[in-house]
Amino acid sequence: MHQFIEDLAPLQHVHATFAEWERARHRADFFATCAFPDSHPVRRILADMGHDLLEHRYAADEVIREVARRHGDFRTWVNGFFFEHPKDWFQPRGDKYWDCPAISFGRGVKRSHTLRLAGLGSLRAMETGGKRFAEAVAHLVEQTRPKSKPNLVKKQKLFEKDCRRLDRQLGRTQVDRRDRLNVLLCLRRGGLPTTAGTLVLRFLV
Repeated sequence: MHQFIEDLAPLQHVHATFAEWERARHRADFFATCAFPDSHPVRRILADMGHDLLEHRYAADEVIREVARRHGDFRTWVNGFFFEHPKDWFQPRGDKYWDCPAISFGRGVKRSHTLRLAGLGSLRAMETGGKRFAEAVAHLVEQTRPKSKPNLVKKQKLFEKDCRRLDRQLGRTQVDRRDRLNVLLCLRRGGLPTTAGTLVLRFLV
């Protein structure tokens, strides 16, 4: 039992980063789908970012399957989620990780091509969440399956490259004017001069 707990402990941390990544990924997709058509560069970059980390998910899944082979199948709670089987830990599950609805639009539906600040924050969270997940899996694999490491390094570099693509694209993306004005009003009410508030807003978006 002691060895089982030791084997499971690092996987709990990796799962926490996976849950964060899954939530951020779906939230970013939700806001991007509302704002942009399928062919928009932001949508394509987000799809690429999700694909970049598939190898990391498979690697984490293989480690927990090895734990199950050594100790037998198990049911458990981890990070607030209940799993009937170890193979379910690193599966993308809308009923577990999503906190906003899945949405789709028919052809010809016009989009605003502008992001709300919440949407912009979600895209940034997808970057940071993905990096944390990739780093956690890389560390896990280095300890348990070092032969898988080189491929993970390549995939993480692709993810970081796509993060830079997203940064460039967001620099050309408009933020909803209502959100910009609301931020300026909040800063003014907090006593910040208008000029300084404008500079802060420019830094944020």
